[in-house]
Amino acid sequence: MESQKEDRRIRRTQKMLKDSLIELMTERDFKNISVKDITERADLNRGTFYNHYTDTYDLLQKMESDVLADFQDMIDNFLCSPKNGSLMPILLPVIQYIEENVKIARILFENSASSDFVNRFHQLISDNGTAVFKKQYPGIDDVTLSYFIEFITFGLTGVLRCWINNGMKESKEMIAEIADKSAVQVAQNLWGH
Repeated sequence: MESQKEDRRIRRTQKMLKDSLIELMTERDFKNISVKDITERADLNRGTFYNHYTDTYDLLQKMESDVLADFQDMIDNFLCSPKNGSLMPILLPVIQYIEENVKIARILFENSASSDFVNRFHQLISDNGTAVFKKQYPGIDDVTLSYFIEFITFGLTGVLRCWINNGMKESKEMIAEIADKSAVQVAQNLWGH
């Protein structure tokens, strides 16, 4: 029981530090944020910060990894029961996650300090997209598939960035449908079905 309380405290402390970093990144460039700034915002001491992270970059990297792990969980759920011919079952949860976590999404997709996030996001889509499209279109050639995955990866990132930058006025369903129809239409034009 004591371990559960300690785990809960650790999670709460880490969340406070991450939330403080997110708030600070909405106010200034990441490179101008210090551990002291983060701990003052979180009302924690610097020792507490160093119990969890080595520096501000480590905190940012862990934050990125958490978001990517959440995306991977959504993709894994989709891969267990894919809806043939549509990516809506994966696109909607991802877009809803972005909608519910808009501050962190905006920071990770737009901040130059977190450009590694966009690369890691692209890799996540590429790795998983390859498996999804090979399953839906057996016999597709690897060369065409690799170009298609690049097209879809950058297209999806562009759609998400545009949606975030435009204030997320359109519904998540509309954004998911745009991305789904774009990907599926191109795939069908390339491989039939």
